[in-house]
Amino acid sequence: MVERISTGIAGLDEISEGGLLSQKTYMINGGPGSGKTTLCLHFLAQNPEEDALYVTFDKNTRVIRWFAESLGLMTSNLHFEDLSPRDIDEELQSSFDVIPSSELGLGPMLKKICEAVDRHKPRRVVIEPMSTLLYLSPDSYQFRRQCQALFNYITDAGATVIFTSEAGSASQQNNTGGDLQFICDGVIELQNMREGRSISVTKFRGSGYSEGAHFMRLTSHGMAVYPRLIPEDHVREFRRETVSSEIDEIDKLLHGGIDRGTVTILSGPSGVGKTTLGMQFVRAAARRDERSVVYSFEESSQTMLHRCRAIKMPVDDMIDDGALKIRNIEPMLYSPDELALSVRREVEERGVKTVMLDSSSGYRLSVSKLSVAGEDIVERLHALCRYLVGVGVTVIIVNETHTISSDNVQPTELGISHLGDTLILMRYLEVEGEVRKTIGVLKKRTGNFEKSLREFEISDDGIKVGAPLRHLQGILRGLPSNYSTK
Repeated sequence: MVERISTGIAGLDEISEGGLLSQKTYMINGGPGSGKTTLCLHFLAQNPEEDALYVTFDKNTRVIRWFAESLGLMTSNLHFEDLSPRDIDEELQSSFDVIPSSELGLGPMLKKICEAVDRHKPRRVVIEPMSTLLYLSPDSYQFRRQCQALFNYITDAGATVIFTSEAGSASQQNNTGGDLQFICDGVIELQNMREGRSISVTKFRGSGYSEGAHFMRLTSHGMAVYPRLIPEDHVREFRRETVSSEIDEIDKLLHGGIDRGTVTILSGPSGVGKTTLGMQFVRAAARRDERSVVYSFEESSQTMLHRCRAIKMPVDDMIDDGALKIRNIEPMLYSPDELALSVRREVEERGVKTVMLDSSSGYRLSVSKLSVAGEDIVERLHALCRYLVGVGVTVIIVNETHTISSDNVQPTELGISHLGDTLILMRYLEVEGEVRKTIGVLKKRTGNFEKSLREFEISDDGIKVGAPLRHLQGILRGLPSNYSTK
């Protein structure tokens, strides 16, 4: 079995299913500022005990050292072969010199690289940018053959090679990038988007990998990669059971409660009590000694806590005990991949059993700007929910509808209802000039439920749910009337 070696970037190792294959050659392709050098430095610094070699054609050693030190990626075993342009006086003088034919072409450059490999005996080698060497070769055929010979020499010496190619450069236009992709064992593409950056693996001989574009950031500590969430990769066994809301009337509506490992959507207009009801399920989870996390996209945690305190819901005790965490998500700060990774850590590291997203429209607003170009935000929310239910987490999604009353009742915003295994609808209604609220269940995939609607009220003493409103009709339209059998 071929040995795996880490890239030095946890997210990229996950995408490549464990890292690169040892003694193989990999191409990093990207435009200016896309993170090629940063990725290379992570790779070289991953194992400080190993000798590593950095061959550079366009940045001198001083610049590379400074950059590596600024990222905390400089090691004592990192060696340099500086083939970058000399100082200006030497370059101007050499333009008038007659150069012996033995010093022309690609061969002398490749010889210097091989000599550096023999001298330092590295386990990891970076050549940046390989596409520069095109200008030293008489044609693309010779370029490809000589590059292949160089890669064979380095890998036979026991090293793994990463080289970079500049997307959009003259070398790419002359198809050199395409030639290099044929002779290497793997290709990693870096791309600058309108907002943020992405990384993708497009070729990986001898290994599977996670396809598609993944969100990536360049920070003061280097590169951070956030793999796309693939729900099928994380399914695990869990005990299926019905969990109570600890409010008898709501449990009667649901024939016992909601089921573990399912998605429940709380849908209704603004102010009807969706978030408060969601927090009631969270409170019930805490009383079962289960941890919960609430992602609030629209209101601050302080506002949420204040409302809970006002109805005597002991959220402060839940937070102090570690049973509850409320996270404020600032709009347009996280990508879908970043947020999904945050949720995964809560589940896999803290053992969270209940996740509440408040709300679905807030999720869309918060992550849409930093989504990878062309992806569907609803699909990403779907993937997050499928991951959570696959590991036995109970999911609650707060969904706001735009109409208070209407003849054409829409249970959720467009494209969301299919996510829910259980759909709880909360509505306003007018009775004798007074605004009241109702609650009912429209769907429960995992079992039966009560078909009636009940009055719903939030008071200083908490949530109160009344008896079924069997004497009224037209409740969903918001204009109820007494039921008549005529």
